[in-house]
Amino acid sequence: MTILIDDTTATAFLTAPVREGWFEGDPPIEVRADLRAADVTEDDVALLPLPEATLLTRTHVIDRSVAIVHDGVGMVAMWTPARPDEIEGPVVCLRDVGASGEALVRALLKPFFGIEATKIAPRDDPPADAQVIITEGAEALAPSESGFREDLARSWFIMTGKPFVSHVTVIGVRALARDGDEQLAALKKAVETGWERRRDVRRMIREQSGIESEPLAEVTNRMRFLMEPDDQEPARMLAERGTWGTDYGRTLPAYRDQLRRVESEGETA
Repeated sequence: MTILIDDTTATAFLTAPVREGWFEGDPPIEVRADLRAADVTEDDVALLPLPEATLLTRTHVIDRSVAIVHDGVGMVAMWTPARPDEIEGPVVCLRDVGASGEALVRALLKPFFGIEATKIAPRDDPPADAQVIITEGAEALAPSESGFREDLARSWFIMTGKPFVSHVTVIGVRALARDGDEQLAALKKAVETGWERRRDVRRMIREQSGIESEPLAEVTNRMRFLMEPDDQEPARMLAERGTWGTDYGRTLPAYRDQLRRVESEGETA
């Protein structure tokens, strides 16, 4: 049974404690760049990008107790040379953008920005002539010297009134059969340790990426590390609206607490 965490700037409050040895997880935690559904087995517990979870509906459930939720400020940005509504038929470049960032872009392009892209280039094949450039992490938080920069978590909040859920925790059915609470406890301990030492985590992020203190503090202060019941709706909306043109599904796995409620109601019926 393995615990996996997607390695991004947004998950640094979990990955830094693991890398720095600030706590010893038992079982151990593995940090993997660009974590995908194909990397996660039925024996695993994983914090992974929300769209990847749509590929695990038959083998995993979502546990709300560890997640990455951005309340109106995020780490995915869109740059355009002119106002977005003045650009016609652009090519969109996803530059070092993960699955959740791509879903956010796809959910916003036409409904919010009125952009009908001629092409959204694959993440592994960025074009040189793109008029719309999507960035994530450090680059997304850096100020632009020209053009227009939009924080897409903010745009999502303006359009929907809801936060952006970028990562969810999934538990494989075989892990669930063995309860999985020990693995979840390790993830929770990683979050708690990272937040307790948030000044150290932010310093590490700044040293590695060059992000300035003010924007980093703003975005991390408005992050949450669990899903409230109300966060289920924006998670569903992102899966439905942001997966067109991709191989991802449009539904998420069942939530673990809902399964428990159904089992409890069945026992008392």
